[in-house]
Order: sequence, then C-alpha cells, then structure tokens
Amino acid sequence: MPILTTSASGRKLRVLLVLHELGPGAPSVPLVALSHLRREIRVHTVAPVAGRRSLEGQYRALGPLSLQPPWSTSLVHRAVRRVVLQKQRMEITRFDPDIIYVNSVQALEVARNANVPERPVVLHVHELGSYLEPLLSDQRVRLCEWPTKYVAVSEAVRRYLIDRGAISDDRVAMIHAFLADEFLSRAAGPAASATPSPRRLVVGGAGAPTWRKGIQLWLELAAALRELLPADWTVAFRWVGMADSTEAEVARFHARRLKVDDIVSFVPYTNSPKAEFEMFDLFAMTSWEDPCPLVVLENMALEKPILCFAAGGGAAEQVGEAGVVIPAFEPKLMAAAAAELALDPARRLRLGAAARERVKTTFTASIQAPKLLRELRACANRP
Repeated sequence: MPILTTSASGRKLRVLLVLHELGPGAPSVPLVALSHLRREIRVHTVAPVAGRRSLEGQYRALGPLSLQPPWSTSLVHRAVRRVVLQKQRMEITRFDPDIIYVNSVQALEVARNANVPERPVVLHVHELGSYLEPLLSDQRVRLCEWPTKYVAVSEAVRRYLIDRGAISDDRVAMIHAFLADEFLSRAAGPAASATPSPRRLVVGGAGAPTWRKGIQLWLELAAALRELLPADWTVAFRWVGMADSTEAEVARFHARRLKVDDIVSFVPYTNSPKAEFEMFDLFAMTSWEDPCPLVVLENMALEKPILCFAAGGGAAEQVGEAGVVIPAFEPKLMAAAAAELALDPARRLRLGAAARERVKTTFTASIQAPKLLRELRACANRP
C-alpha cells in the first residue's frame, strides 16, 4: 500500500506526539508507525521522565524529545519543574504542530502538563474497561470531548468507546496494533519452523503478573493440561515478564497451591523476549482484558499457535482462524484445546504457518501505518 504523499505545498505534517512513558507496549506502536512515515512527517515527542525508558534513544533518533520532570513536594524541585515545563512549551510553540497525537489515554495527563496548543487532537486508545471506566466519571470531558478523533487499537476498544463512552461512531476509527516489518525478517529461520519435539510441550505466557493478564487462569490451565496429557509427556509452562512485586508473589503462591510449581517457570522481564518466545510450542493468552496485545502478534510471527479467550479484548481479532479462540473464560476448555494441539503436531505447524502469514498480510507497519497517517492528515485539515 503506497504511503500518502505530503501536502500540495510539499511541507511535512508536523506531529506533536504525547506519550505516557518511553517503555515497550503502547509507546512502541507510534514509534514503529512514525519511523515508517518519517518521509511524510516531522515529530516532536513529549514524555515523562518517570517509568521505563528503553525506547528513549529510538525516539530521540525520530526527532526532538522533551522530558517532563515528575511532580515533587520539594519547593526547589517544583520551581525547577516549572522552569523546565515553561521551556518545553516555548519549544512546542516554535515547533508549531499541525496536530496533537496523544498515544494513550494514560498520556492525557502528560498532555495537560505540557499545556499543548489548541490544535486538533487524535487520541490513540490502547486501554479497555478497567482503565477507562473510572475516567468516564472522573475525567469525562477530557476523555470524551477534548479529542477530535479517536483511534481504537481493536474492534473491542472501538465498541467500548461508542457504547460506554457515548462517543459518536464517526469520531472513532479502528486501526489494529502492528509490528515493524523488520520483525518478520528477524523472526524467520529454523527456530520458527522447527519440527515439534515428540511427547514434549512448552506453553508460553507473558506480561506483568497482574489480574488483568489472567496469570491465575494461566496457572489453572497448567494444572488442567497436566491431567489431560499422557504421563510420559514432558510439559513445561514458561511465563515471561515477572518482576519483584506483591502480584508476582501471589502468582508463585497460586503455583504452589495448584501443585504446578514443578512445571512452571517464571522468567524475569526482558527487553528482548524473542529468544524466550522461540522456546514455546503454544502461546496461551489468558488475559481477562487486553486491548490488542503485541505479544500475541510477536508469537504469531514466530509461528506459534495462539489460544485465547473470545471476550478477552483484541486477541481474538488478531488470531482469527489462525489459532484457537475459547468461547468462555474457562481454563479447562483451553486445556482441552491445548491437549488436542499437543497430540496433533501437524495441525500445530499448520496453525503456526497461518499465524505468521496473518501477521504478514494484516499486522505490519507497511499495511497499518498509512491508515494512521490518513487519520492524522484528515484531522489536521479540519476547520
């Protein structure tokens, strides 16, 4: 799909991008998209100092980056913060953006602190009910009235904004999250298409060990699957993304309670999880709620069959016919599906190949980024 050209004057679209952090996840989507579109746009990014900053270098390569210092009770720090924010506002004024692109609902507060100029606003929504519901009562004007246009990362998010947020259908576009085209080339190779090991199964999971990610459902899946496979099978469950937290300790407690701690491994968070994902035979997405998880696309690109819950957000939209969608939040049903795949390695290979092809034809920057550019341009050109 060709990239839209610059305006008739030849001037690039000036985009003021506002992020809630510089870590992986939602902030990686505009980085991939705007890097792909850099011949068409100029970008000035605003983000807080706090939080993960593994993408900071890549954003600095994209264009100017303004970092907001955190609020402090110290009078000295507050005075310094006011000076820094004032300087940043002057930099933004000189940049003179055509449009404000707020990359997540969490970034609305960063945009408020930046005192962004009055320009059309595109809000990219990477969140669902557990985050949005409180804001519908506490910050309804800022969430539902300030943005000119919304970009939802899945149909699940789009429907939520329309049904629960009472936002008109014409204000909400849907553009799925996506991967850089280069990820597919890096994901190719023997590890992605190796013949499954006989009588051995590695089931993956990933993410922060929170209730939203459904880690307890994943552990219940481990207990159920162990009972379904023959005794001479080796079964391993690997969850990538653990951190030192109360929630992580609760997850370890549940693993012991369910008597699966001998087959479950909790792998620490890493900025480069690809090597871990390559070890999986299946990827079990057990989230109660996940708008459009990039981790699903990454595993699909690595030819891993995906199991997910139908009502868990955008994962079912990503998977389509290239995986197994479980109709209810029932780990035993997912375990039965996983057992069938374990005993049918040929089907696992077919689903894995179909998953990679689906990413290639639907969920890459070359396909999705031009859609985002169209929305930004259309919004910027409104009276």
